[in-house]
Amino acid sequence: MHLHTVINAFQIKKSLMIKELDYRWLKYMPGWQEIPLNIQASRELYKNLFEAPLPFLVYCLFAYTVDHVIMLNLVLAWLYVALRVWHYFVRMANPKLSKRRTPFQYSLIVTFILWTELFVFLLLK
Repeated sequence: MHLHTVINAFQIKKSLMIKELDYRWLKYMPGWQEIPLNIQASRELYKNLFEAPLPFLVYCLFAYTVDHVIMLNLVLAWLYVALRVWHYFVRMANPKLSKRRTPFQYSLIVTFILWTELFVFLLLK
């Protein structure tokens, strides 16, 4: 996430330098100026960094609360993190949905497996 903030700052600086973006946009963010596509894509990516992991983060807190932290959960959790990092780099390199669908779908499957395993644990407890 910090890397993305630095990249986003450099993209905005570059757009300001080549007059693709008005410096007043940074202060007012007016609707009258069209935002360059690379900056808009970067802003959308930043928003998505917080939206997709929410079910995973809730799972982590819940699994820890019910004292169900086992090796399978840890491996799947790190797999989820690796898939999200993969998704991030695919998104930064190529914003097309078809290119980043695969890592996103795999991360959703991992999240589903984690939640299913937790529910089975709670039912059998």
